[in-house]
Amino acid sequence: MVNQFKYWLFIFTSSLAFANDGEGYRFIGNSTQNYYMDLESVFEMSIGSWSFLTNFSGRQTIEFIAPKEKQDDIIYKMAWSRVISTMRIGDKVSPNHGAQKQNGTSYTIKHDPITGKMMSIDGNDDASTQMMEMVANDEIGSLFQGDGGGNILYPFGSDSIRYVGDMWTIEEEEEKSGNVFAWEEFEGTQKSKLSYDFKKIKEKRGNKIAYIKLNNIVEISGVGGRENKSAEVQMSTTVKGDIKFNITTGLMESCKMSTSITTSARDLEDDKIKKFSMSMSAKVKQKFK
Repeated sequence: MVNQFKYWLFIFTSSLAFANDGEGYRFIGNSTQNYYMDLESVFEMSIGSWSFLTNFSGRQTIEFIAPKEKQDDIIYKMAWSRVISTMRIGDKVSPNHGAQKQNGTSYTIKHDPITGKMMSIDGNDDASTQMMEMVANDEIGSLFQGDGGGNILYPFGSDSIRYVGDMWTIEEEEEKSGNVFAWEEFEGTQKSKLSYDFKKIKEKRGNKIAYIKLNNIVEISGVGGRENKSAEVQMSTTVKGDIKFNITTGLMESCKMSTSITTSARDLEDDKIKKFSMSMSAKVKQKFK
């Protein structure tokens, strides 16, 4: 029995020692070569018998202005084109003119050259600035922004070396206030747990493609106010995704995501509870120009 225990202990410790004996990879995003990103999404929302659906597709073109030197800020121009969007309320289908105003808009975006985090975004004309302000105040509309607000250098959280089979999690908690979805005033907290699972590597025409699964859970709780009414709000969002990241080029070859959102609001005056649900599916592809 003692010898068997020593044997299995040896096997276990050996598996830990050699688990990452393969090649390690760093997931670093492209920050120098111009590219474009095609985005398609479907968003649905229902409250009782009432339902709303919108389709959206468009292209973002990214043209880098800087850095000229390694230490310079990363600056690029992002322009929208080919924007098509329709919406359905109940049985009535019509063009989504609000979303289609994104067509032809352009923005100048600046990122920190060390951390990769976005430092600023500015509309390049009045129409772009107005659209940016509208999306910033509309949390549902912000789902259609694309990746402009992400980390350009480290799209998966850090520059750590990752091995096939690695799983890592990013957890955050912050205060949430202001305009949150349908609430004009809101005070509460937001907790998120973002998990990645590095499944495998494949080679495609000389490029190394990482297959990564994503799972993100976001919980928002607090008190919201609208039109002189207040409610205790609980909101839960789950995002699942399958990502193909080109390690060689630093581009997202493809990303497919599905999102489900459930919300419960208890009226603080009469204790009545209202529930509604939302869902979204999205596809993203990036390619060099």
